[in-house]
Parts: sequence; C-alpha cells; structure tokens
Amino acid sequence: MFVWDLDETLIIFQTLSNGRYAELFSGFKDPWEGSVLGRRWEQLILEVCDDYFFYKQVEDLNEPNLLALQDFDDGIDLRNYEFDLDDIGLLPDATNRRKLAYRHRFVAELYSKGLEKLLSHEQKIEWQRLYEATDKYTDGWLSAGRQLLEESERANKMQENDLHGQVQTIGTSERRLGEVRQVASEGNCNVLVTSGTLIPSLVKCLLFRLNTYFHPLNIYSSREVGKLQCFRWIYERFSMVTPPLKFCAIGDGIDECEAAQILEWPFVRISTAPSGAQTQDAFRLPLLSMEILDHHVTNCYGLTNKGQ
Repeated sequence: MFVWDLDETLIIFQTLSNGRYAELFSGFKDPWEGSVLGRRWEQLILEVCDDYFFYKQVEDLNEPNLLALQDFDDGIDLRNYEFDLDDIGLLPDATNRRKLAYRHRFVAELYSKGLEKLLSHEQKIEWQRLYEATDKYTDGWLSAGRQLLEESERANKMQENDLHGQVQTIGTSERRLGEVRQVASEGNCNVLVTSGTLIPSLVKCLLFRLNTYFHPLNIYSSREVGKLQCFRWIYERFSMVTPPLKFCAIGDGIDECEAAQILEWPFVRISTAPSGAQTQDAFRLPLLSMEILDHHVTNCYGLTNKGQ
C-alpha cells in the first residue's frame, strides 16, 4: 500500500503560489506565471469548497478523516435534509458531531460522483484551462502523478484474485457512506495523508483529477493529529489482510519521513528541484517509476514484514 503526501508530491500547489517553484529553476521558469497559476487554483478550490462542500459551515471543524465521526451518524436519509437550517455549531457535543457526520457522509457521496455534474459551465472551462496550463508549466508533473497512480493500481489488481475475500470489513459506517471498495480486494492501494484540512484536500483531489485513485475514506488530514498518528491509523485499518500488506510512504516533507522511519516503512522522497539539482535520495515525480518504488519496498521488506 502506498501512502502519499499531496502538495509538492502528487501536485504542485504551494510552491506555485509563493514563487518557490520558479526560484528552483534559476530563471528558466517565469515566477509571475507560476504565482498566477497558484492564485487561480486557490480561488477555484475555495469556490468549490464553499459552493458545494459546506466549507463555510465546517471550516473550524476539521476532522482527520470522513470516518472520524461514524459513531454519531444515525444513517438517516439525507436527500431532503436541510443543511442550511440545522444550525451546526462549534461545540463538540453529540448534536453538532451528528450534524457534522451527516455532512461528511454527504461529502463522500459528492466526491464519489465527481465534479462534472456539480460545476457551472464557467467553472468547468476554468478547471480545464488551469489544469492544462499547470501541467505544461510543471513539465507534466500532474499527468506523471496520475500515470504513476494508475500503474500502482494496475499492479495491485494483478493480485486481486489471490486476495479476493480476505479483507475484513471495517465497520457499518462504510456501508452508510456507500459501496466502499475494500483496498486489497479491489485494487485500491493508494492512501493520502496531507497536512491540509480535510474538505479542501478532498476538493483538491477532485480538481487535480486524483479522485479515481483515492477513495474519499482513504484521505486523511494530519493538521491536528500529525502524520505519525495518521500512519498508525492506516496500518491498524488495513493490517488485517492475508498475506500482510507492505506499506510505503511517498512525500517531500520531514514529517512523513520521520513517521515512516518510526514505523520502519520505506520512504521515497520527492523533490521539486530540477533533475540536475537532485540528490541521490530524492526524485522528481515525472522521473519516478513503479520500478523505483518496488525497489524501495523490496529493500525494506526483504527480511521481515514491518509497519506496526
């Protein structure tokens, strides 16, 4: 199982806005163009969050995962639920947690359907142009990330027949959130752990066209709890597979590196620097391959299964 970071790993986002990405190329990238792209992404992400994903209501109610409040969800039909009239508050009492759990379930359903039926015509045009311009500016970084995710899914599906039926259920709330694919038995071997808040991170996955590879329940926000805790939750959640899953973390930051070291997982470091400025232990995403990932996993798990 691959545990991915988001910003400056699968996508280029923060370093566009602050100009750092262009600086790394020493004049070969236009910093003004990069910052404009970053601001356009910020605006579109916020629009989608506010227009469709209740962000104005839940901005101060971040949870690490859409399953976090599953015990408060009583499973009522939400098709006619008045989200704008239920007066959700900030107090962490049972009533507000139930209301937030409803939103999480609804958000998971929206995510699973995709953005095509949600966005306005103008938003769709901006989305398409912005994605293409960003992929070109970053030398195919976005399309390279999707290709690598596709390869990891395909490789995992080759083992699907051997693993089918061996994954235990995770809980009744997954059934409430829809027909959730079990990771090992249905080829979904990618999990996302980001330091961003949960709702904007889900929206980023949609806008950067990563939703095919990340089930909404497999996206974690480490903002309040840290990446080590999220990694431990992931291990506990998916450690019931026979044969045992092997875990590999991929990211650009020290937090995920240290968490992987503590759990004795292999860690693949991503660098946004030009290829000539890379160190031997860091990779630009367009140059990363499944062979490299497999090499790291094999080196780590050659003698023992690790990941507690």
